[in-house]
Amino acid sequence: MESTGIQRLFYILWAIIKLNLYILVFTLAGGIVLGMGPAFQSANDVLLTSGMDYQNITFGKMAERFKANFKRSNGIFWIFAALLGIVAYNLFLASQIKGLLWFILSFVLFFAILLLLVVYLYAVQYETTYDISIGNLLKLAFISVFLNFGTFLKVLFGVISILVVTWFFKGLLLFATFSLFLVWSGYATKNIRQLVEGKLV
Repeated sequence: MESTGIQRLFYILWAIIKLNLYILVFTLAGGIVLGMGPAFQSANDVLLTSGMDYQNITFGKMAERFKANFKRSNGIFWIFAALLGIVAYNLFLASQIKGLLWFILSFVLFFAILLLLVVYLYAVQYETTYDISIGNLLKLAFISVFLNFGTFLKVLFGVISILVVTWFFKGLLLFATFSLFLVWSGYATKNIRQLVEGKLV
């Protein structure tokens, strides 16, 4: 019996909810600090192999990927977390000082934060696909951002939209926010990643 459009929508929604819950469970399993990076990366791995098929998004697959990703994904995550922390702190300091120069500097630092967020999402996508060194992974993710500025804006629009909706509906943190980041970044960067793959083959 064929699924109706409404049934398919519910299947997709359940896949998003299920994936988000797994991200939270494995984040807690890693003591939060050591769980965030591997949980997010593992969810992307499972999403890439299973698509939006909720039946193939399983605890066992997440556990397998979490164990495999634990060390390396923590390294990648905390590199970006450290950079974001440094830039955010400097943005805070710059915003406390009045003057045109400091206003421009604050704008540049804010853009740097957005850039780092998008580069991290690219890095997560490439980490799922390629077996390369962390250094080359970061270079590839950084270069990819500048291959198409329209894609950069598309990713940002999606991420900011998800954050805004989450701000008004806090329950999404439990049921959808993190998995939506993965779904959106995978969709929005698809053309760029295909372009990169064509160059690497």
